[in-house]
Amino acid sequence: MHQKAKEQGTFHELEQAGTDTGSPARISRELRLGQIILAAQQAFQEDGYAGFATRRVAGRVGITLGNLQYYFRTKEELLRAALQEYVRQIASDYTTIASQSGVGAARRCAALIERIFHDIIETDLPKFMFELWAFAQREPYAMELVEGTYAEYRNIFAKLLSEIHPALTHEQCLVRASVLVVQTTGMMIFTNHARDSDKDFAEFVRVTKRVVKMIVGLPPQDLEADAPPPSSPKGQTRDQRSAHIRVFGSEEHVQHGLFELSMRRTGNDAAYYRPTVQGKRREVKINEIVSTAANLLAAEGYANFTLARVAKELGIPPSALQNYFPTHDDLLRSTIGALLNAYLDRYADMGRPTGKPAMERLSGIVDDAIEEARDPRTCRFSFELSALSQHSDIALELVRRLYSAYRPIYVDLVREIDSSATARECQARGTLIAAQMEGAVILMFGSRKQPPDLDDVFDLMRATVIRIAEGNIATKGAA
Repeated sequence: MHQKAKEQGTFHELEQAGTDTGSPARISRELRLGQIILAAQQAFQEDGYAGFATRRVAGRVGITLGNLQYYFRTKEELLRAALQEYVRQIASDYTTIASQSGVGAARRCAALIERIFHDIIETDLPKFMFELWAFAQREPYAMELVEGTYAEYRNIFAKLLSEIHPALTHEQCLVRASVLVVQTTGMMIFTNHARDSDKDFAEFVRVTKRVVKMIVGLPPQDLEADAPPPSSPKGQTRDQRSAHIRVFGSEEHVQHGLFELSMRRTGNDAAYYRPTVQGKRREVKINEIVSTAANLLAAEGYANFTLARVAKELGIPPSALQNYFPTHDDLLRSTIGALLNAYLDRYADMGRPTGKPAMERLSGIVDDAIEEARDPRTCRFSFELSALSQHSDIALELVRRLYSAYRPIYVDLVREIDSSATARECQARGTLIAAQMEGAVILMFGSRKQPPDLDDVFDLMRATVIRIAEGNIATKGAA
């Protein structure tokens, strides 16, 4: 797999370097460094940023903590080096493919896309990146690293696109490159969270590749022309948009970047919502606790999501909090579930058959999802949830449950729009649209270093969604 190949490649390079210098001591030092870096990368992925410890890295390598500190004095120094090497190697591999001499730009772009798909499907790259996204919200040096990585990632595609379409401006190439990054990121998210049969997954991959090739190859007049006008005018600030107030509660909460959630009054929680004064007070308190917990999870990360920390934020003793949520798992399940249900209820309502045409309803959901991608609060929560689902069975179960209910909304709309499509085709195309919306959160990375026009990016995403829904994703005539 990717990690094994990377380890072998690193050691091979180190051995060659050692042979060139002729110094056994240098060979030994370089090999040990490579082992430590690799062990640190594996520990970061498997233990998470919250559980990363130099002592455990030393144990993986089979050396003492004191020996490890001879190479890296602090945990931050070690983790910084491990993360830098990981993303540097990926960027180097992709740049090598994209700049191969004697090969046409279209073929180089196709080879790069195949490599990216391989890394998403066959390696642990998604799991590593999920953890890195969340960690970047906590540490400035990690954010700087991720910002630079995505700026470079987009730039690699932009350079290829400028060769394929010489008439495109740099900004147009950057916009199209951004949509490619969004689409592949969305695929990465769904590949790890959705559960599909082998045949359904194969169809999803096939359709995704066709759409990526379409984005690369079609001339701008054929692709961008399909974009519908957005529901919110360009340049309008988020607090001028009222749609999301219905998800998060009051306008005041939206303006201050806070979640305001409510627990459902169904299922096992029904006992909490008795139609009495005491029951109503309990309901208000539970909603306050869950909202506070969601804001804390987004702001401080899963490492600080504890009963004690939530109780402190609420200004109550932990024992008082346990009257409502006896355990950490109880609170975690309710917090994540309340937020995911808020989204699911809204999108299910927007997608439900009404007097509006299916395409108009689909466009409404897409516009709503695009606005969420502009919101740093929801991006942070999404990153934390992706990372946490790798360490918590509760989080993983809830995320999978969400996708199993969320995706059919898109699938049903595609079926209405294109009645000639088979069930498997509708499944793949609905999944692809949902994946693109999920991948849009990645646009927050790299914008300061190499800012594309986000309004133009979202317009192109809308145009792509229309083509996917209608089945108009042929690559014939593309470059």
